[in-house]
Amino acid sequence: MIVASALFYVIFFLISAVASSSIRALRLTEESFLHQEHVISITNSDLSLVSGPRDYYVLTVLTSTDPKHNCKVCTELESVVARVSNSWFSDYAGSNLLFILSIDIVDRTNIKLFDRVQVDSVPHVWLFPPNMNKVDLEDPEAEKKDLSIFEDLHYEYKTPQAPFDDQALELARFLSDNIQKPITLRQKDPMATFIKTFSLTLAIIILIKKKGPAFITGTPKKQIIMLLAVAFILCCVCGYQFCNMRGVPFVARNEKGLIYISGGAHYQFGVEILLVAANYSALAAALILLLWLGSYKVGRKTLITEESTKFVLIIVMNFVLYLLYSTLTSIFLRKEPNYPYPFTKLF
Repeated sequence: MIVASALFYVIFFLISAVASSSIRALRLTEESFLHQEHVISITNSDLSLVSGPRDYYVLTVLTSTDPKHNCKVCTELESVVARVSNSWFSDYAGSNLLFILSIDIVDRTNIKLFDRVQVDSVPHVWLFPPNMNKVDLEDPEAEKKDLSIFEDLHYEYKTPQAPFDDQALELARFLSDNIQKPITLRQKDPMATFIKTFSLTLAIIILIKKKGPAFITGTPKKQIIMLLAVAFILCCVCGYQFCNMRGVPFVARNEKGLIYISGGAHYQFGVEILLVAANYSALAAALILLLWLGSYKVGRKTLITEESTKFVLIIVMNFVLYLLYSTLTSIFLRKEPNYPYPFTKLF
């Protein structure tokens, strides 16, 4: 009975999920998988696939990969869009929520579309949100219907002058902000990346083991394992995996200079891993030192010869702990201003 009920709810959920998407959205999903990188290439200036009412987003890329036009930005953008598209369909293939169209003037049958839209430069990247209020014309070949999507309001993406990875990250962020779906960029060949990273790490370990400094080669394996374990824990706690998956920049810059701490609770820069890890390490070291001072036996032949000196050092270490914890809460206040348990705000 329980199994039958569970099966009923699963089937009901699947039917509801499919029914929630329009026939056009399902058709576009099928079409996306027929094209390379899931980017639908438009020909004959035909946009009938996305005409009429929409319950999905459409990202249109007006570009030119024609060598005669010498558009290097267009060539780079093609690879950027491909990577973001593959990442989207890796996570949300069944969502029927976003479809990507490439309108390339290298295909001369698209000239009519460029003329109608009155675009005299490339590239242009426009995101059209859902619009269920559009009129669905009866004639599927109607020219007005084919290009009616360009009459809708849209978001324009400005292509940044940046390295490839940064461009892909910015486009993914642009889509994530407007669609409210996080996009995790996928690597082109994760197995090759793993092999390269593994080989490089192994080579460094062997080199250090055979020709490294005496203080490293002479350190007991137990201590090395302990240090590696602490480093691994700090990486996990401080968000290394998040930064790696999102491909975030190490630092950012605005008109005022470098930005080390991001302003959002759900985002961070690469440098924040080091800053927070250093703060945690300093907190741990200060706490251990405080415990050591508390149990220290003062004597004539010891390093600390007077109780008053020990007392002052304990006060100093408490103050250091307070400052370090205030630094940690100040970092969090930059991300979440309403955090209710801060100490002194240092920056």
